[in-house]
Amino acid sequence: SPSPPPASPSPSPLNPGQVTGDPHFHGAHGDTFAFRGRNNTRYVMLAALRLQVNVLFVPVSFVMGSTCERCTQKRVHGSFMKAVYFRALTETGKTVRVEYHADAPSRAQVSTSEANELIHESPADLLVSIEKPDAIEEVIDDVTVWLKRKHTREAAVAIRNGEFEVVATSRYLGWAKENEYRKRLDIGVRPLKDIATLKVAPHGLVGQTFDQDEYRIDGALDDYSADVVTTKAMGEGAIEGSAPDYEIPADDPFSWVFKYVRFNATSAPPRDTSALTGVRSQREMGLKAPSAGVEGDDAALTHTA
Repeated sequence: SPSPPPASPSPSPLNPGQVTGDPHFHGAHGDTFAFRGRNNTRYVMLAALRLQVNVLFVPVSFVMGSTCERCTQKRVHGSFMKAVYFRALTETGKTVRVEYHADAPSRAQVSTSEANELIHESPADLLVSIEKPDAIEEVIDDVTVWLKRKHTREAAVAIRNGEFEVVATSRYLGWAKENEYRKRLDIGVRPLKDIATLKVAPHGLVGQTFDQDEYRIDGALDDYSADVVTTKAMGEGAIEGSAPDYEIPADDPFSWVFKYVRFNATSAPPRDTSALTGVRSQREMGLKAPSAGVEGDDAALTHTA
Protein backbone atom coordinates (compact mmCIF):
# COMPACT_ATOMS: atom_id res chain seq x y z
CA SER A 1 0.00 0.00 0.00
CA PRO A 2 1.17 3.61 -0.53
CA SER A 3 3.54 5.00 2.07
CA PRO A 4 5.39 8.29 2.44
CA PRO A 5 8.79 8.10 0.69
CA PRO A 6 11.94 8.58 2.76
CA ALA A 7 13.16 11.31 0.46
CA SER A 8 11.14 11.65 -2.70
CA PRO A 9 13.28 13.19 -5.45
CA SER A 10 12.45 16.51 -7.02
CA PRO A 11 11.27 16.42 -10.63
CA SER A 12 14.28 15.98 -12.88
CA PRO A 13 15.36 19.13 -14.75
CA LEU A 14 13.74 19.04 -18.17
CA ASN A 15 16.44 20.93 -20.05
CA PRO A 16 17.68 20.11 -22.66
CA GLY A 17 14.91 17.62 -23.47
CA GLN A 18 11.34 18.43 -22.55
CA VAL A 19 7.80 18.97 -23.77
CA THR A 20 6.02 22.01 -22.43
CA GLY A 21 2.97 24.19 -22.99
CA ASP A 22 1.36 24.43 -26.43
CA PRO A 23 3.64 21.56 -27.06
CA HIS A 24 7.24 22.44 -27.83
CA PHE A 25 9.60 19.48 -27.94
CA HIS A 26 13.24 19.53 -26.87
CA GLY A 27 15.09 16.38 -27.86
CA ALA A 28 18.00 14.53 -26.34
CA HIS A 29 20.50 16.37 -28.55
CA GLY A 30 18.91 19.80 -28.18
CA ASP A 31 16.53 19.16 -31.10
CA THR A 32 13.48 21.44 -31.25
CA PHE A 33 10.10 21.14 -32.96
CA ALA A 34 6.45 21.97 -32.30
CA PHE A 35 3.57 19.51 -32.34
CA ARG A 36 -0.03 20.68 -32.14
CA GLY A 37 -1.61 17.25 -32.24
CA ARG A 38 -5.08 16.37 -33.45
CA ASN A 39 -7.89 17.58 -31.19
CA ASN A 40 -8.61 15.30 -28.21
CA THR A 41 -6.16 12.67 -29.41
CA ARG A 42 -3.58 10.60 -27.53
CA TYR A 43 -0.02 10.27 -28.81
CA VAL A 44 3.00 8.18 -27.83
CA MET A 45 5.66 10.21 -26.03
CA LEU A 46 7.92 7.30 -25.08
CA ALA A 47 7.90 3.67 -26.14
CA ALA A 48 10.54 1.51 -24.48
CA LEU A 49 11.07 -2.16 -23.61
CA ARG A 50 9.06 -2.05 -20.37
CA LEU A 51 7.59 1.45 -20.36
CA GLN A 52 4.97 3.19 -22.49
CA VAL A 53 3.99 6.86 -22.02
CA ASN A 54 0.96 8.28 -23.86
CA VAL A 55 -0.37 11.84 -23.62
CA LEU A 56 -3.74 13.45 -24.41
CA PHE A 57 -3.65 16.61 -26.58
CA VAL A 58 -6.58 19.02 -26.13
CA PRO A 59 -7.30 22.22 -28.14
CA VAL A 60 -6.99 25.39 -26.07
CA SER A 61 -7.21 29.09 -26.90
CA PHE A 62 -5.14 31.31 -24.62
CA VAL A 63 -3.50 34.72 -24.40
CA MET A 64 0.17 35.62 -24.21
CA GLY A 65 0.94 38.92 -22.53
CA SER A 66 -0.78 41.13 -20.01
CA THR A 67 -3.24 44.02 -20.25
CA CYS A 68 -1.17 46.80 -18.70
CA GLU A 69 -0.83 50.14 -20.54
CA ARG A 70 2.54 49.29 -22.08
CA CYS A 71 2.00 45.54 -22.42
CA THR A 72 1.39 43.68 -25.64
CA GLN A 73 -0.91 40.71 -25.94
CA LYS A 74 -1.72 38.08 -28.54
CA ARG A 75 -4.26 35.29 -28.73
CA VAL A 76 -3.18 31.78 -29.59
CA HIS A 77 -5.43 28.97 -30.79
CA GLY A 78 -3.27 25.99 -29.95
CA SER A 79 -3.21 22.89 -27.77
CA PHE A 80 -1.90 21.55 -24.48
CA MET A 81 -1.21 18.18 -22.94
CA LYS A 82 -3.90 17.54 -20.35
CA ALA A 83 -3.49 13.90 -19.27
CA VAL A 84 -0.74 11.28 -19.20
CA TYR A 85 -0.99 7.49 -19.16
CA PHE A 86 1.94 5.36 -17.98
CA ARG A 87 2.13 1.62 -18.62
CA ALA A 88 5.04 -0.32 -17.11
CA LEU A 89 5.97 -4.00 -17.09
CA THR A 90 7.78 -5.10 -13.93
CA GLU A 91 10.52 -7.67 -13.60
CA THR A 92 7.99 -10.27 -12.35
CA GLY A 93 5.58 -9.64 -15.23
CA LYS A 94 3.09 -7.37 -13.48
CA THR A 95 1.55 -4.51 -15.46
CA VAL A 96 1.37 -1.13 -13.74
CA ARG A 97 -0.93 1.58 -15.11
CA VAL A 98 -0.88 5.20 -13.92
CA GLU A 99 -3.32 7.92 -15.02
CA TYR A 100 -2.76 11.60 -14.18
CA HIS A 101 -4.65 14.75 -15.21
CA ALA A 102 -3.42 18.34 -15.25
CA ASP A 103 -6.71 19.50 -13.73
CA ALA A 104 -6.51 17.06 -10.79
CA PRO A 105 -2.84 17.47 -9.87
CA SER A 106 -3.06 16.13 -6.30
CA ARG A 107 -4.22 12.67 -7.42
CA ALA A 108 -2.74 9.89 -9.52
CA GLN A 109 -4.66 6.68 -10.20
CA VAL A 110 -2.53 3.51 -10.00
CA SER A 111 -3.56 -0.05 -10.84
CA THR A 112 -1.60 -3.30 -11.02
CA SER A 113 -2.39 -6.60 -12.71
CA GLU A 114 -0.54 -9.86 -12.30
CA ALA A 115 1.13 -11.57 -15.24
CA ASN A 116 -1.35 -13.05 -17.75
CA GLU A 117 -4.37 -11.39 -16.12
CA LEU A 118 -6.74 -9.97 -18.72
CA ILE A 119 -8.55 -7.67 -16.28
CA HIS A 120 -6.60 -5.30 -14.02
CA GLU A 121 -7.69 -4.29 -10.56
CA SER A 122 -9.66 -1.14 -9.87
CA PRO A 123 -7.27 1.82 -9.64
CA ALA A 124 -6.24 3.15 -6.23
CA ASP A 125 -5.51 6.82 -5.64
CA LEU A 126 -2.17 8.28 -4.69
CA LEU A 127 -3.03 11.58 -2.99
CA VAL A 128 -1.07 14.62 -1.80
CA SER A 129 -2.08 17.93 -0.27
CA ILE A 130 -3.75 20.46 -2.55
CA GLU A 131 -1.93 23.35 -0.87
CA LYS A 132 1.29 22.54 0.99
CA PRO A 133 4.43 20.61 -0.04
CA ASP A 134 3.77 16.89 0.20
CA ALA A 135 4.93 13.62 -1.38
CA ILE A 136 4.03 9.95 -1.57
CA GLU A 137 5.34 6.97 -3.51
CA GLU A 138 4.43 3.38 -4.30
CA VAL A 139 6.90 0.65 -5.29
CA ILE A 140 5.83 -2.37 -7.34
CA ASP A 141 8.81 -4.68 -7.90
CA ASP A 142 11.37 -2.60 -9.85
CA VAL A 143 8.88 0.15 -10.74
CA THR A 144 8.45 3.26 -8.58
CA VAL A 145 5.60 5.74 -8.91
CA TRP A 146 5.76 9.00 -6.97
CA LEU A 147 3.47 11.99 -6.63
CA LYS A 148 4.77 15.27 -5.27
CA ARG A 149 3.34 18.73 -4.63
CA LYS A 150 6.05 21.36 -4.82
CA HIS A 151 3.79 24.29 -3.88
CA THR A 152 0.23 25.49 -4.52
CA ARG A 153 0.92 26.18 -8.20
CA GLU A 154 2.74 22.98 -9.16
CA ALA A 155 2.55 19.22 -8.64
CA ALA A 156 4.09 16.29 -10.50
CA VAL A 157 3.82 12.54 -10.97
CA ALA A 158 6.69 10.31 -12.07
CA ILE A 159 7.38 6.72 -12.96
CA ARG A 160 10.80 5.12 -12.81
CA ASN A 161 12.21 1.73 -13.73
CA GLY A 162 15.72 0.54 -14.46
CA GLU A 163 15.93 2.37 -17.79
CA PHE A 164 13.98 5.64 -17.62
CA GLU A 165 12.39 8.18 -15.34
CA VAL A 166 9.47 10.16 -16.78
CA VAL A 167 8.04 13.19 -14.95
CA ALA A 168 4.70 14.83 -15.79
CA THR A 169 4.27 18.23 -14.12
CA SER A 170 0.97 20.09 -13.76
CA ARG A 171 1.48 23.86 -14.06
CA TYR A 172 -0.62 26.93 -14.69
CA LEU A 173 -0.49 28.37 -18.18
CA GLY A 174 1.73 31.42 -18.52
CA TRP A 175 -0.04 34.68 -17.63
CA ALA A 176 -2.14 32.61 -15.25
CA LYS A 177 -4.67 35.30 -14.31
CA GLU A 178 -5.38 36.26 -17.92
CA ASN A 179 -5.80 32.56 -18.74
CA GLU A 180 -8.21 31.90 -15.85
CA TYR A 181 -5.69 29.74 -13.96
CA ARG A 182 -6.02 26.85 -16.37
CA LYS A 183 -3.46 24.05 -16.18
CA ARG A 184 -1.29 22.09 -18.58
CA LEU A 185 1.18 19.20 -18.36
CA ASP A 186 4.89 19.37 -19.13
CA ILE A 187 6.76 16.09 -19.75
CA GLY A 188 10.41 15.26 -19.06
CA VAL A 189 12.20 12.03 -19.98
CA ARG A 190 15.53 11.03 -18.44
CA PRO A 191 17.42 7.80 -19.20
CA LEU A 192 18.89 6.04 -16.17
CA LYS A 193 21.47 4.02 -18.08
CA ASP A 194 23.61 4.38 -21.19
CA ILE A 195 21.19 4.36 -24.15
CA ALA A 196 23.81 2.60 -26.27
CA THR A 197 23.52 -0.49 -24.05
CA LEU A 198 19.79 -0.95 -24.63
CA LYS A 199 18.79 -3.83 -26.91
CA VAL A 200 15.49 -2.06 -27.55
CA ALA A 201 16.10 1.55 -28.56
CA PRO A 202 13.29 3.89 -27.42
CA HIS A 203 10.80 5.52 -29.78
CA GLY A 204 7.78 7.80 -29.62
CA LEU A 205 7.66 11.54 -30.29
CA VAL A 206 10.20 12.18 -27.52
CA GLY A 207 11.86 8.79 -27.17
CA GLN A 208 13.13 8.65 -30.75
CA THR A 209 15.45 11.62 -30.15
CA PHE A 210 17.69 9.29 -28.11
CA ASP A 211 19.00 8.03 -31.44
CA GLN A 212 22.73 7.88 -30.64
CA ASP A 213 23.79 9.93 -33.66
CA GLU A 214 25.90 13.09 -33.61
CA TYR A 215 23.29 15.54 -34.86
CA ARG A 216 20.62 17.85 -33.59
CA ILE A 217 17.62 17.78 -35.95
CA ASP A 218 15.19 20.70 -35.76
CA GLY A 219 11.72 20.43 -37.25
CA ALA A 220 8.68 22.61 -37.91
CA LEU A 221 7.85 25.50 -35.59
CA ASP A 222 4.88 27.86 -35.60
CA ASP A 223 5.03 31.56 -36.53
CA TYR A 224 4.06 33.77 -33.58
CA SER A 225 4.56 37.16 -35.24
CA ALA A 226 0.83 37.90 -35.71
CA ASP A 227 -1.53 39.14 -33.00
CA VAL A 228 -3.75 36.09 -33.52
CA VAL A 229 -1.98 32.76 -34.03
CA THR A 230 -3.34 29.33 -34.92
CA THR A 231 -0.75 26.62 -34.45
CA LYS A 232 -0.35 23.91 -37.08
CA ALA A 233 3.17 22.42 -36.85
CA MET A 234 3.14 18.64 -36.38
CA GLY A 235 6.81 17.83 -35.95
CA GLU A 236 7.50 17.79 -39.70
CA GLY A 237 11.15 17.20 -40.46
CA ALA A 238 12.09 16.06 -36.94
CA ILE A 239 10.08 12.87 -36.46
CA GLU A 240 10.19 9.55 -38.23
CA GLY A 241 7.08 9.02 -40.33
CA SER A 242 4.18 11.39 -39.69
CA ALA A 243 1.89 12.41 -36.83
CA PRO A 244 -0.82 9.74 -37.39
CA ASP A 245 1.84 7.05 -36.86
CA TYR A 246 1.96 8.02 -33.17
CA GLU A 247 -1.78 8.07 -32.43
CA ILE A 248 -3.20 5.73 -29.79
CA PRO A 249 -6.71 4.20 -30.07
CA ALA A 250 -9.31 6.27 -28.22
CA ASP A 251 -10.74 3.21 -26.44
CA ASP A 252 -7.44 2.28 -24.73
CA PRO A 253 -5.32 5.21 -23.51
CA PHE A 254 -2.70 2.77 -22.12
CA SER A 255 -2.23 0.98 -25.45
CA TRP A 256 1.30 0.21 -26.60
CA VAL A 257 0.21 -0.51 -30.20
CA PHE A 258 1.45 1.97 -32.80
CA LYS A 259 3.70 1.93 -35.86
CA TYR A 260 7.01 1.86 -33.94
CA VAL A 261 6.16 -0.65 -31.20
CA ARG A 262 8.85 -1.08 -28.54
CA PHE A 263 6.92 -2.39 -25.52
CA ASN A 264 8.05 -5.93 -24.60
CA ALA A 265 10.00 -6.21 -27.87
CA THR A 266 13.03 -8.48 -28.16
CA SER A 267 15.19 -5.96 -30.05
CA ALA A 268 14.88 -2.69 -31.97
CA PRO A 269 17.48 -0.31 -33.43
CA PRO A 270 17.43 3.48 -33.06
CA ARG A 271 15.48 5.40 -35.68
CA ASP A 272 17.07 5.94 -39.08
CA THR A 273 17.69 9.70 -39.24
CA SER A 274 18.83 9.68 -42.88
CA ALA A 275 15.26 10.22 -44.12
CA LEU A 276 14.50 13.16 -41.80
CA THR A 277 14.25 16.50 -43.61
CA GLY A 278 14.75 18.85 -40.65
CA VAL A 279 17.65 21.23 -40.17
CA ARG A 280 20.77 19.39 -39.01
CA SER A 281 23.53 20.77 -36.82
CA GLN A 282 26.16 19.29 -34.57
CA ARG A 283 24.58 17.96 -31.39
CA GLU A 284 25.02 19.87 -28.15
CA MET A 285 28.07 18.56 -26.34
CA GLY A 286 29.09 18.82 -22.72
CA LEU A 287 25.65 17.95 -21.37
CA LYS A 288 25.68 16.24 -17.96
CA ALA A 289 23.29 13.60 -19.30
CA PRO A 290 20.90 13.45 -22.24
CA SER A 291 17.26 14.10 -21.49
CA ALA A 292 14.22 15.07 -23.52
CA GLY A 293 10.72 16.36 -23.11
CA VAL A 294 7.86 18.69 -24.02
CA GLU A 295 6.65 22.11 -22.84
CA GLY A 296 3.95 24.51 -23.97
CA ASP A 297 4.29 27.49 -26.27
CA ASP A 298 3.34 29.79 -23.39
CA ALA A 299 6.47 28.59 -21.58
CA ALA A 300 8.78 28.05 -24.54
CA LEU A 301 8.23 31.52 -25.98
CA THR A 302 8.64 33.15 -22.56
CA HIS A 303 12.12 31.66 -22.39
CA THR A 304 13.11 33.50 -25.56
CA ALA A 305 11.21 36.72 -24.94
